Amino acid sequence: MQEYRLAICEDDAVLRKGICGLCGQILDELGIAHQIQSFPDGESLEEYLDQKGQVFDLLILDIQMREKSGMELAKELRCKKDRVSIIFLSGNEQYLRDGYQVQPIHFLLKPLEREELRAALLTDWEQNHRSRTVVLEKGARRIIVNLEQLVFAETNGNHGVRLYLDGRDSKDFPIGLSELERKLPADSFIRCHNSYLVNLAHVREMKNAAFLMDDGISLPIGRKYSQQCRDSFIIHINR
Repeated sequence: MQEYRLAICEDDAVLRKGICGLCGQILDELGIAHQIQSFPDGESLEEYLDQKGQVFDLLILDIQMREKSGMELAKELRCKKDRVSIIFLSGNEQYLRDGYQVQPIHFLLKPLEREELRAALLTDWEQNHRSRTVVLEKGARRIIVNLEQLVFAETNGNHGVRLYLDGRDSKDFPIGLSELERKLPADSFIRCHNSYLVNLAHVREMKNAAFLMDDGISLPIGRKYSQQCRDSFIIHINR
């Protein structure tokens, strides 16, 4: 899956390093693959965007910076119809009203509160960047599968995999389980057994080396997958 790409723009070097580290820790805990790039001022970020195009999913902008402020940069991007997600940082609430003119995801006051930053990152990820569907091929057809409805996948002999959907419907596809796993969001879908791939959103409970699904089905957890399943399940239920 594509990584979540963040740009941190803050003119205080110590704060900039701290924000980058904190974002990285939070995204690691959430199991979200990511890339983080930092910029010391609005000019350097603007120059980078002019050269590369909009390569980021989220911009975290300090509103008050020398020369070009984060607010000025955000307004310019919106004038160009750029809908990139934005989180504003500021030590002063007086900028709150102006900030919402450019429709940011959130406005965070300094000093940053870890849980507020975590909530803002997770909100943007879930609303704007998390995959909602996967496209699979079956013969000459390309079929869209809604990920919220996908409960688990099981190897289907030499014929590929069988997807079990919410409502006990099922579909067969000529694709290997490992290849399917690479197509799905790693923060939601995990391998629990050589023969099974499970959607954590449909797991009711984990016990006795098995996942109990919300439809009552029990799926085995292989020994080599046990620790990963436990860690991923804990991350998921704590979101």
